[in-house]
Amino acid sequence: MATSKQARRAAALTVATAAVVTLASSPATAVTGRADAGSSSASVGVRADKPAAKIPTVSSVSAKSGTTEGGTTVTITGSGFSGLEAGNAAAVKFGDVNAKSFTVVSDTKLTAVTPAGTAGAVVVKVTNSTGTSTGTATFTYRAPLGATFKDVTGAKPTGGTPVEVTVTGGTVGTTAKEFAAEKVTAKVGDASATVAWVDATHVKVTAPASTKTTAQKLTLIHDGVAGPASEATIRYAPGITGVMPAKVSTAGGETVTITGVGFSDEVTGVSFGEKKATSFTVKSATQITAVVPAGENGAAAVTVTSPGGTGSGLVTYRAPLGLKVAEGTVARASGGSVTLEVTGGTVGTTAKEFSAERITATVGTSKVTPAWVDATHVKLTMPASPAASGSVILLHDGVAGTAATVNYVPVVVSISATSDKVAGGAKVTVKIAGGEPTGAKDFKFGGAAALCTSMAANAYSCVVPKADKAGPTWVSFTASTGTASRFTPSATFNYTDLD
Repeated sequence: MATSKQARRAAALTVATAAVVTLASSPATAVTGRADAGSSSASVGVRADKPAAKIPTVSSVSAKSGTTEGGTTVTITGSGFSGLEAGNAAAVKFGDVNAKSFTVVSDTKLTAVTPAGTAGAVVVKVTNSTGTSTGTATFTYRAPLGATFKDVTGAKPTGGTPVEVTVTGGTVGTTAKEFAAEKVTAKVGDASATVAWVDATHVKVTAPASTKTTAQKLTLIHDGVAGPASEATIRYAPGITGVMPAKVSTAGGETVTITGVGFSDEVTGVSFGEKKATSFTVKSATQITAVVPAGENGAAAVTVTSPGGTGSGLVTYRAPLGLKVAEGTVARASGGSVTLEVTGGTVGTTAKEFSAERITATVGTSKVTPAWVDATHVKLTMPASPAASGSVILLHDGVAGTAATVNYVPVVVSISATSDKVAGGAKVTVKIAGGEPTGAKDFKFGGAAALCTSMAANAYSCVVPKADKAGPTWVSFTASTGTASRFTPSATFNYTDLD
């Protein structure tokens, strides 16, 4: 019986010692051993195993497009990148072509330089010892597109000049929809321009606004990939935004300031109508001063010419109009209208034409509004004035003519009582205009001298003198200027023989 139990123990030991025993010492290592039957000792081997690498994933690629010539640096994000072998050229592929180079930044990020490729989208793949990514992130190869066209001179500085361009180095789609997918844009110099599809090899570029004065090259940009700069160029014409003053004398000689864009040392000429400016100076890229030549009455184009073309503005020539004062024409010191003859031009044959000529006037420092009489006469309302005369200037749409002198005459403005008996004796207040406020003298009622004293500025208290007979007469005086007053209805005084 004992012998039988011992035999069973020996058989069990044989089975146990023939088994492989694995003791996990850590997540990263394992201890493996084998005991051979019939041996008095067990031979044990220890193996340190690395964890199995994960298959990489690619979730995004940036930049998303680049030139077919290769050399674009892109950033690839995903996972499982830390196990890539630096010397394995096939670890990163664009389509079926190995990246020129790559650098692992972290397990979730690497950078790679694209190889040359053909136009279109390719899948970006990353491979390690475990396998190849199966993502669908793509990189799109774009052919650099060249542009050929005829040199453009005189492009509008405000933009909008169309340029017909032949595309080289590739195509831009056979339909407008395909063109939109190609994402073609353009630049003229450093300014962005809009591009419209014409056909697979032609586009229309609309030149943008520009203040550049030098020749600008055009570049087509294919989904972010810039093509070569064009050999042909676009030159912008100068642009005029204003001329001040806008109204000038037909005699010329005035200096005007021209503002705009595209003025440079290359400006070759400034003209007013068909005549060249007497002289001009380029002050800056946005300002020119010029001396106006003589011209004809009316509107005239102002042009600035440079190698880029010609910019235009407008100025209006106006004939300076003089005035002729007819003999005996005077103005009341209290104010009133006078009719004067226009010289040096006409003011329109109708009131409507007169209005279009924009005739204004000044008397001294006062602005007055003239009224049309006929083509060569105007009526002016003179303001009240204590002066002996007034300087009248006619302005033709802002252009001043020569001054004319209109004499003022003193007048009686009012009398507080306009009648008295022949014997006189009543006290009346006489208000006057003309001369110094308190300097009037030699008051007379008809031919009879009156005793008058100054009460206030331009007001005198007078004792009515005796008259020879009843009837109307008028009050007169001599102003401090030595000028005798003129009769007006306001100066009328009446003597009566009634008590």
